[in-house]
Amino acid sequence: MVFERIAKIIPEVREPIRRLSFNERLKWTVIVLGLYFLMSNIPLYGLSTAAIDQFENFRAIIAGNFGSIVTLGIGPIVTASIILQLLAGSDILQIDTSTPEGKKRYESIERVLVIVVTLFEAGIYVLLGGLPAQNPGFWPQLILIAQLVLGTFLLILMDQVSSRWGFMSGISLFIAAGVSEQIMTGIFNPLPNPQNPGVPAGRLFAALAYLSQGDPGSALSIFLPVLFTIGIFLLTVYASGIKIEIPLAFARVRGAVTRWPLNLFYTSNIPVIFTAALIANFELWSRFLANRGIGFFGQFDASGQAIGGLALYFIPPTELIYYILFSPVEFFTGIFSGGIYLQLVLRAIVYTITMVAGSIMFARFWVTTSNMDSRAVAKQIQQGGFGIPGFRRDPRILTKVLDRYIPYLTDLGAVAVGLLAALADFTNALSRGTGILLAVMIIYKLYETIMQQYAMDMNPGVRKFLKGD
Repeated sequence: MVFERIAKIIPEVREPIRRLSFNERLKWTVIVLGLYFLMSNIPLYGLSTAAIDQFENFRAIIAGNFGSIVTLGIGPIVTASIILQLLAGSDILQIDTSTPEGKKRYESIERVLVIVVTLFEAGIYVLLGGLPAQNPGFWPQLILIAQLVLGTFLLILMDQVSSRWGFMSGISLFIAAGVSEQIMTGIFNPLPNPQNPGVPAGRLFAALAYLSQGDPGSALSIFLPVLFTIGIFLLTVYASGIKIEIPLAFARVRGAVTRWPLNLFYTSNIPVIFTAALIANFELWSRFLANRGIGFFGQFDASGQAIGGLALYFIPPTELIYYILFSPVEFFTGIFSGGIYLQLVLRAIVYTITMVAGSIMFARFWVTTSNMDSRAVAKQIQQGGFGIPGFRRDPRILTKVLDRYIPYLTDLGAVAVGLLAALADFTNALSRGTGILLAVMIIYKLYETIMQQYAMDMNPGVRKFLKGD
């Protein structure tokens, strides 16, 4: 295959040839995290000082720092995954990822496609003025494109290091790191606010400043996103703990039983990441068409904010909840008279439907292509030496039992995470609600992985039991 031959030319990080200890995985995770923060602070050489971040709303999702060599973040990686998910899920690309050969072919195509998407997105950003060069001309633009491609390629390698040598996927690690940084600086930044130098930029210090001036209303208004952030955090942690546990018996040890957990968020945060990335790509194409005089898909002001077209309805109306809380009578009476209030409601409805429908679609594709469906899970259970008490150790029997749960959890979890992401975005929480949702789910999953790895290192018997040795 052409993709496989090209993929051999692209450098990649090899798999470890032995089992890594807890300390080794921790070391590589910290190294990757440190490199990510370092790269996010390396500015693009030759970038115009007049550059405006037109994708600020999606920074938490793509884990990129505007103006740095990782401006594109994980956007190309996620976009390439979306394309492959759609092709594989619709059977246009027929690859059996349950076999080693199929998995290797899928990964080869993905590596090549990521590079192609990176080149395309870097060219679009620079050539359309999203990242204008300080000096006009072909070579300054080419230098900017080369830096963006280099930054994204390094992120790809770091993602492989984190996935194979660390505790978790680098994509998830970068998202959690970026969101955490935005939340901490958004709350505790003591420096003056550029828009209002009289108060600090951090929400906590700004609220205290307004209270000292005898203005509790402004203090509450500016501190409200922090309260919303805490609420989203608690709600996500609670929902992440909802699970169904299927009892399993270990065939090799009589009386040994365990449980196979099936979480409500069965596909974790993957559907939301893909849906948000799809919306970001739609906005990118809308800007491209708007620059060509086609405003149906999107109309944008000088700062890059959507003010019309379809793109406006894919931007969460963060001011909606403030109208409901602080001007409820004016808001609900204004809905029936049309205008801005009705538009906000329509935007909220369209955005919520998009997040939920997109999450369902990508959750189903992800379950199929990542070996998380009933048949694949039944095979894993049997290979681990487990069986369901009261049933024969037959993969077909296990598949029928799992079919009672997995398809429904896939859709129900996708609806739940889509609704939670949409509602979180409406609150105008720090670092955007979807970003907080993803960060909490990632950190919660990281905690579970670390605890399991630690238990396996401390007790070899636990490792043998979990691995089915």
